[in-house]
Formats: sequence, C-alpha cells, structure tokens
Amino acid sequence: MRLTRLIILFMMAVIAACQGDSESNPASTGQGGSMTRFAISNNHLYVVDHSEINVFRIDGDDFEKVGAVGVSTGLETIFANGEYLYLGANDAMYIYSLVNPELPSFVFRYSHIVSCDPVVVQGNRAYVTLRNGNVCNRGTNALEILDISNPNSPQLISNTQMLSPHGLAVDGKFLFVCEGEYGLKVFDTTNEHQIQLKTQLDNIYAYDVIARDGILYVTGEDGVFQYRYNTVTGKLEILSRIPVTRPEA
Repeated sequence: MRLTRLIILFMMAVIAACQGDSESNPASTGQGGSMTRFAISNNHLYVVDHSEINVFRIDGDDFEKVGAVGVSTGLETIFANGEYLYLGANDAMYIYSLVNPELPSFVFRYSHIVSCDPVVVQGNRAYVTLRNGNVCNRGTNALEILDISNPNSPQLISNTQMLSPHGLAVDGKFLFVCEGEYGLKVFDTTNEHQIQLKTQLDNIYAYDVIARDGILYVTGEDGVFQYRYNTVTGKLEILSRIPVTRPEA
C-alpha cells in the first residue's frame, strides 16, 4: 500500500513537472495533484511537511533551499494560485501571500471540523474536500465551495455531502472529485449552491486527479488513468492506463 502510494505520487510529480514547463513562459506555475505536498510558483518550489512550508529557489539547473516558514501542525496539502498559497490541514485551510516568494506570509485561517482536506483554487473560488479518515476520525465527508474574492475573509457558499472524498480538480464549470473506493464524480458547478452530478465512474479506486485542457489524469490504487473529458457535457472517455502492481501483503 505504501509503495503504491509513493509510485502514484511520483507519477503526479512527473505530470506536474511536464505541465509546468513552458518555453514561452518559463515563470509559469506548475500544476500538481490536490493531494500533493508540493507546489511550484514562478521560480520557487514550496513543500509542506507536518508543520512548515519549505521554500526552494529553482534557477536553471540549480536547486537551493532558501527558507522555511512555520505554520501549524497537521499540514497535509498545498496548492499555488496566483499570488497565494492555499494549505490544507486537518483542521483548517490556510492562505499565505507570495508577495515575497521566499518568505510566504500568513493571510487567513479558515477553520472547519477536524478532517482530511485537500484544496484547489480557480479564480476567486476555493474547493475543499473534507474526509473522515484514519488520522482524522472526527471528521465528516463533504465538499465545500468557498468565495475567496477577499482572501482576508473567505465565505462558505455551499456544502455537499460526499461518501469518501479524496483529491479534486476544477476546470471551467466542471469539478472532478475522487471518492476513493467509490470512484470518480464529475459535477457541474454552474449553480454553486446546488452542484449537479453529471458523470460517475465506479470501476476505479480514485485517489487524486489533475484536469487540464480536456485531459484528465486520475491516480488510483491500480495505476494512473488518462481520460478525455467533454468540456460541454462532462462525459469521460478512457485514453490510457499505466498499471501499478500492488506488492503481496
């Protein structure tokens, strides 16, 4: 199980690195999965451990740690968007400013019930999944949509009950949510107060997901899956699969 998870996270790192590379825009932001502990913004890599943001400068072939910022215990995930970092912890979502990219500064802490929670951002909306897991067994299973147009005062828009939400991704009006053993769900968020389920896959164990330009990358216990998604209907079409063989117990 642990080896499988490491392989999956490595594949997500490869995908993120490929998507973040651009000759026309060398300072572009890399896109990783929502369950990852790293994020790339311009020429910096941010990695969270249990309680800190570790900052690395990327300069051509050089890779140097330039600092660390203490946050809180229970950090789990990190997502970069524009001038901000969004950190998922087991009791809150933290927002940090990148005005000084080598010294992220605290902006706001959005508290919630204790649960496992990755976060992704698009525009002035943040999407957070809350999951009742082994290390956060006082949690709940839900998807929250937040208005973050004012980073100093995020506002809850809606809360949708889920089964076992893990990673998630958003592209345009579609929100892709991994439900672990219950598969993958595609929601239309046009009505943010009552999102609509458009497509569901129940034949895979979905752990994390990246959505970009009509292509969906899904990691699960059995490998990495690539789908094409219709940007109008949300319908999914399988393109490829890289199998991962789980070691014998």
